[in-house]
Amino acid sequence: MLTLLRWTAPLLLFATTAACAEPATPCIISSEPYFARYDVVSQTGIPCSARLGEDVGLEVYPGASGGAPTIAVQSQALKNLWFEAKFNGKDLGDQRAYALGDFAESAGPDGICRAGDLAPAEIDLPPTQIFDDLGNPFFVGGGHVRETWRNLAMYVAPEVPGVRFAAELEVEDLTQGCTVKYTVAALSPSAYCGEFGDFTDLPKDVFCSPVPTQTFAGLHPGSGIDPRIATRCDEATLRCVLVGDPLDPL
Repeated sequence: MLTLLRWTAPLLLFATTAACAEPATPCIISSEPYFARYDVVSQTGIPCSARLGEDVGLEVYPGASGGAPTIAVQSQALKNLWFEAKFNGKDLGDQRAYALGDFAESAGPDGICRAGDLAPAEIDLPPTQIFDDLGNPFFVGGGHVRETWRNLAMYVAPEVPGVRFAAELEVEDLTQGCTVKYTVAALSPSAYCGEFGDFTDLPKDVFCSPVPTQTFAGLHPGSGIDPRIATRCDEATLRCVLVGDPLDPL
């Protein structure tokens, strides 16, 4: 599903004693899901449950007629709401489960690729009426959620695509009447790092290594995460998360 960005290498070489400038690094993203760890910045309205983190999908599409590329950002929460609508035969019309906006074609001198203003993602899904065994009706599911992504940026290098990104996220639960703002640090691929325990899975930092690990239950596959990226297993989500700033050079 991923569309890699197109970039054009210099076609002409001039005989000159001046040093040749290196081509800009293209803004290529990961083809795998990111795990986005959220930190709450503020919360307004009635108290509501804040998200700890979730899988987030990115896709980039080349611009038409030399225009800027477009980036789409979709959270697992809105993806689930969209699938709920499809499963129950609900028509969402032109509602989008993903934020959409301009994206840089190549990184700046600092190695950072930045997105422009992204149009919010918003799903308004009425609850579904179902019936119990006695024929009594009740309602399940549904929700009205708007997500606004801001200041999305990722570090890229010629040998490393954008497997980390930073952003700000505002989630408005318009059904409950609450708004939560987060800072986001995301890493791809999304990797589970819990080990089976007596009552619950336990975090294991070694499961974030790209090297397979032998456990009492068998061989745990490597995480697939670039070994140059410092990671740890987050106790709250049991997912591999970044140590340090997502925009730090490798």
